[in-house]
Amino acid sequence: MQAGPPPASTPPMSSPHVAPAPSTVKGASATMTVVASDLRLVLTKARRAESAMVRHQVFLRYDVDRKVPDGEDQRAAQCGWRLRAYLQRSICFSSMTGLLGCTDPVSEELPTGETGAADQGQDPAASACDLNFPPAREARDRVIAAVKADAQARFDEDYALNIKPQLLASGVKIAKPRS
Repeated sequence: MQAGPPPASTPPMSSPHVAPAPSTVKGASATMTVVASDLRLVLTKARRAESAMVRHQVFLRYDVDRKVPDGEDQRAAQCGWRLRAYLQRSICFSSMTGLLGCTDPVSEELPTGETGAADQGQDPAASACDLNFPPAREARDRVIAAVKADAQARFDEDYALNIKPQLLASGVKIAKPRS
């Protein structure tokens, strides 16, 4: 015996105490490299040597949006920002001909970031909700300073945990090139 179709669901009842969600107007976005490093290596296996380079960078994704609560005056607008930092790595190899080939970059989001919002002000023309909105710019500067402060430690840790084991597992010996 087959069961009949499930009963139709009833729409949720709206509560008079729930404020409407603000409407968001896309502001501006940018991606910027904050710090980068290339670590040169010589890989040897069975008397053959190959030049390699580990490329690291930390980049920042920066978004600023304008939010106006529905039914509110345009002067009630807020600028919201979201900053996220990412560590990106790739391994590059140099052939005897001098050609350089790199693995696809791998990116991981770092815990360094910030999200916030501030009133845009009474005159939207005087205080544009863009990448240069003062509170968002100050947040960006804080995140950049934090990223720069520990970038080399992050690069070293990523090399030790992700790259070196992968290279050693392939049977190569790793050395730094002679200057």
